[in-house]
Amino acid sequence: MIFAGQCVLVGIVIFVLKRLLDKELVQAALEGFESCKAPSDIKEIDVFSASRISDELKSHLESVRQCRFVQANLNFKENADLRGGLIIALGDIVLDFSLASRLENFWS
Repeated sequence: MIFAGQCVLVGIVIFVLKRLLDKELVQAALEGFESCKAPSDIKEIDVFSASRISDELKSHLESVRQCRFVQANLNFKENADLRGGLIIALGDIVLDFSLASRLENFWS
């Protein structure tokens, strides 16, 4: 039998693990974006996230865009189905560092 206190503890552990994993996925997405071999003449870059992106992260993404993809527009979109992490679409190139895709790959 599971007690209410145990349920709360399990909930806290899951929350903390999700936050840590989300942070790791965002960091990996940034590294992938910085080193991406996409052509510099891309016109649109779409950044999908599970929730609102922090101003600090937006600033970092904008900085990379200004250095590597001068002509591109940077668009931020939310999609709760991602569960965490980021997807960065640069034309035909998609950098998928979402928690949803990681979970899908884990179970398949």
